Amino acid sequence: MLPAHLFLKTEFAGHGTASETIRTALRTAILEDVLEPGQPLPQSELAAGFGVSIIPVREALKHLEAEGLVAFLPNRGATVVGLEEADVLEYSQIRALLEEQAAAFAVQNMTRVDLARIEDAYEAFVEGTRGSNGAVKSGALNRAFHNAIYAAANKPRLLAMIDDLHIRLDRYIRGHLRIEGRKDTTDSEHLAILEACRAKDADLAASLTRTHILHAADISVQVFRQKRRLSQTG
Repeated sequence: MLPAHLFLKTEFAGHGTASETIRTALRTAILEDVLEPGQPLPQSELAAGFGVSIIPVREALKHLEAEGLVAFLPNRGATVVGLEEADVLEYSQIRALLEEQAAAFAVQNMTRVDLARIEDAYEAFVEGTRGSNGAVKSGALNRAFHNAIYAAANKPRLLAMIDDLHIRLDRYIRGHLRIEGRKDTTDSEHLAILEACRAKDADLAASLTRTHILHAADISVQVFRQKRRLSQTG
């Protein structure tokens, strides 16, 4: 049975379609672990909860399937997808390859306006990830920081591929800030990338970006293993 607060927090504000609103609500619930891997998503229950027909629910689930967050399983219907350890590592390695290229392209094309936008995104991450609620906000703020850099690359197809990987890995990226001292490390790594942008050093920005992502991948695996051990003993 789906949690009742999933529906209580959702408002159809009159802009966008019902499918888009439902998709956003379900994506947020999945990324914030309100809906955990393996959770069934019965279309009839979702339709009744959101107060809509089956059609926008089905459309929303199909979009989430394309994002890798939902799978349609034989005899089970739509189900929340979780990644295995090997998936986390492979996606992170692909992300590192793409993002180091995006960083290099971005620094080569970067204007003062671009740099100001990156500085704002850096400060937003530092401030927004403080406190007990910081880990929840960290995924979106982390994406905003990196995307502020890559926007200067003017490579829309590359950025779309990177954004897809961020969505798939968000649950695991956010787990980092629950580790003591990890926020300080992340802030320092982001600052080093920012300084490379300020210095217009494309090679350094690319190298730091790659190292940052692969370091995060190692921690993702540690968090993944710890969570799995707890679930097995709990």
